Amino acid sequence: MWVGKASISDFQKKSCWKVEFFCNEGTITSNSTFDLVSLREIVAERKETLNPQTTPDELLNYVGLENVQSMTGDLIDFHPKYGKNIRSRSKVFKRGDILYGRLRPYLNKVFLADEFVYEGICSGEFYVLKPDLEKVLPNFLRATLVSQYVQQYVQNLQTGSALPRLQIQDFLEIEIPLPPIEVQQDYEEFLIQRNAYRRKLSIELSELPQKIIDTVVNALENGENLSKVLLEKL
Repeated sequence: MWVGKASISDFQKKSCWKVEFFCNEGTITSNSTFDLVSLREIVAERKETLNPQTTPDELLNYVGLENVQSMTGDLIDFHPKYGKNIRSRSKVFKRGDILYGRLRPYLNKVFLADEFVYEGICSGEFYVLKPDLEKVLPNFLRATLVSQYVQQYVQNLQTGSALPRLQIQDFLEIEIPLPPIEVQQDYEEFLIQRNAYRRKLSIELSELPQKIIDTVVNALENGENLSKVLLEKL
């Protein structure tokens, strides 16, 4: 049984009243040597919106929750859309912003607007976060937001049963370990390099089944030794 005490002022600071918010049971601790900093101190919520219906014939980079892959943050099944096909008012994002999925946050859909799609609009089910680049670097922040460390907080903070959501007030109170910028730069370079390598491997893997079939068919048509061909081409 969870038991805790809270003042009226503590209740008023929360967007909803859940016992998990006011007791010490299951408190998450960090073993990091770096200082803990709340997200509120290093990001700002971008609140600019746009009505796509005002430019019905313009192609817009629209990102929905369905376009962001869980964990990796890669775009999937993404294509620019005409304004007339986007039915609701949308949030604006710009280069370096991070889109954090607030609906079913356990799905861990977090997208960094970088060289692939660096500006556009997105579903209202994202929080658009603008990192303070003097304090935190974007790839480091995105990796931290999808980590199990943050997910433990999110699981306790989401509200609603059928369509659980994360309130921005609660989200920004989450504390993360924050290294100095010069240390973050090492993390940043590592993440950029390894994610590029991961995407390259993902493309090769997706193309491999067709490549195998084509190799077998070509070997049959040319009367070649399949084992030799596989060694040469695969």
